[in-house]
Amino acid sequence: MPIEPEMVVIPAGPVTLGVPDCPDDTQPHRWARTRVDVPAFAIARYAITVREYLTFAGESGYAISELLRTDPRFADPRAPAAFISWIDAVRYTQWLSRMTGKPYRLVRDAEYEKASRGGFEGLRFPWGDEPPEGRADIANPDGAPRPVGSFAPNGYGLHDMVGSVWSWCEECYDQVVRHDRAKLYYDDTLLKDPRLNPICRGGSFKTGNVTWLHCAYRHEDPVDGRFDCIGLRVALSV
Repeated sequence: MPIEPEMVVIPAGPVTLGVPDCPDDTQPHRWARTRVDVPAFAIARYAITVREYLTFAGESGYAISELLRTDPRFADPRAPAAFISWIDAVRYTQWLSRMTGKPYRLVRDAEYEKASRGGFEGLRFPWGDEPPEGRADIANPDGAPRPVGSFAPNGYGLHDMVGSVWSWCEECYDQVVRHDRAKLYYDDTLLKDPRLNPICRGGSFKTGNVTWLHCAYRHEDPVDGRFDCIGLRVALSV
């Protein structure tokens, strides 16, 4: 049986997406400051762990990257799972949904920023504007990620919303590809569209650029890319 993630309900309400106005914010892929309404949803308190993801592989027979089994940096079962492509992440949520009867999915782009902000607006990081050193798993390009929950949670009780591993979002960054969300998520043909560049959020344990850890920062990677710094966090509509 799957290991069900511990979920936290995020209340419905508006969120201002984007970075505070300040002259040193030069990173690309950021929202203009835009206020949007986000329906209530639930999000996992932690990123999916190595233990959870290997359970999925063992019970479903899905062909995950063998690097997750062999790379010593991920030997701790409480480490965040990585080497997960966007396609892999979708397959995980689909399996979890079938096994539990609950409609798990990936976190949506605006949901991730709302959850990351922890109920506060206008701040750079989930904890405020203070530097991230000692507050997140970052700047460790040659080492191993820390177990999930190693740092204090944000205002919603969510851990590692920045640092640890990047999290795939449901939507694609490339706005040229405008597939219907439901069709994109469940149609095998669309899943393999080489033009897709899904959004990643949150930075990782390897991130050294502080601006990549801003709640507003958005990044994209190829749909089939498996990297040692990208994992996933699941969500539910409520």
